[in-house]
Amino acid sequence: MITPYETLEVAEDAGDSQVKKAYLGMVRRYPPERFPDDFQRIYRAYELIKTEDDRLAYRLFHCALPTPAEIAGLLLQSVAKKDPLSREEFLKQLDADLRGFCAGLII
Repeated sequence: MITPYETLEVAEDAGDSQVKKAYLGMVRRYPPERFPDDFQRIYRAYELIKTEDDRLAYRLFHCALPTPAEIAGLLLQSVAKKDPLSREEFLKQLDADLRGFCAGLII
């Protein structure tokens, strides 16, 4: 698997400005209108490591942390597999699932 650092051709200890400079250079080489697949790969890599916090999360989890929308989507998928719930039961289950998910993220 190619890491975002390899995609952007930067060192793992690169700072925000170095990562941004590498990203912009890659975008110039692979403009989205001519290389849409390469541009998407470069953009995703940049999104994973564009700030110090993002790079820390990537180092800790080797992936991007899910967005709240992604978390909700996963929870809704797991709830959809079960019997239909009332609104109150659904919210209670959602709260329990979110607490369990977040507890797994805490190191």
